[in-house]
Amino acid sequence: MVLDLVDRARAGGFEEIIVVTPYQELAARLGSSNVQVAVDKELGEPFHFGQHLLDIVESYSLEKVLYMGGASAPLISSAEFQYLRELLEQNDGVLLANNFYSADIVGFSPGQALTKITLPPIDNTLALALSNEAGLRWIPVQRTLGLNFDVDTPADIMIMSVHPDRGLHTRRAVADLSWDFRRYKAIKELLGNPNGELLIYGRVGSNLFQYLDANTRCRLRLYSEERGMKALGRDTRGEVKALMGRLVEELGFDSFFSFLAEIALGAVLDTRVLFEHFGWKLTPADRFASDLGEVDLISHPQLKEFTRAAMEAPIPILLGGHSLVTGGLWALIDAGSKG
Repeated sequence: MVLDLVDRARAGGFEEIIVVTPYQELAARLGSSNVQVAVDKELGEPFHFGQHLLDIVESYSLEKVLYMGGASAPLISSAEFQYLRELLEQNDGVLLANNFYSADIVGFSPGQALTKITLPPIDNTLALALSNEAGLRWIPVQRTLGLNFDVDTPADIMIMSVHPDRGLHTRRAVADLSWDFRRYKAIKELLGNPNGELLIYGRVGSNLFQYLDANTRCRLRLYSEERGMKALGRDTRGEVKALMGRLVEELGFDSFFSFLAEIALGAVLDTRVLFEHFGWKLTPADRFASDLGEVDLISHPQLKEFTRAAMEAPIPILLGGHSLVTGGLWALIDAGSKG
């Protein structure tokens, strides 16, 4: 995905491209591509995003900066890169962000604005800090799939794998996967079924609902709660309280998923809200195994039972993180329209 981002950024007119990575293999592949590579051996845990970003901005004397994570926009086009570049070139003292409250693509000018903020440990809160503390003027960017679909979990990879706009390098990589795509194909078909009904749960914004309402043929049941959970630090402070989580606790895992089958023909769940409500301390490996439905790979006993119940439900259930119920659904609809 990083290799594809580099190709598309260059096609979009970006001349200075810097890739910061701890991966020697990636650095070697980029070595002949006229890209500046900063091999950072300290990118492991504990990792402080803001400090590393400031170090790069100061080391390279960057004035107008577009930051993005390596998996933040696998479906972005070169035209969208050009659009972001022109916004930055034509304005000063500004901030661009694909999601103001939980950003993973952030453009800003000047680069030294970072010295005026409390450097955030993760990228989600960078846009908020640059606006609130550095006083940069926020310019809302176009809401496109390329700028809003990112890969955070295996569920996102599975969605990306069936989308025709993935890049050449990414296309080759996903061809080697041997995962079960049946649940994803079933939900994609359900989105176009006028007799169907889909339940969507999690940190869902109003813009996505408007898009779903205009571009799907099935009926929708939308339950949105805990938006800004990470950006506001509610998860780290143990403040997450979810209505859906309470329902799961009252019914139990099996009965909960059976109930979903009574009201819908499929469900897409942002499980991270539920996990925080339950107070589960999960490893990334367990969360990702749950997304894939790989029950035997899960070590957390309650998560194992939760995932087993979801996989044995009478309807297809997609499990994932925030991106599943934002860009993920958007990408499934778009992939269906493109064949």
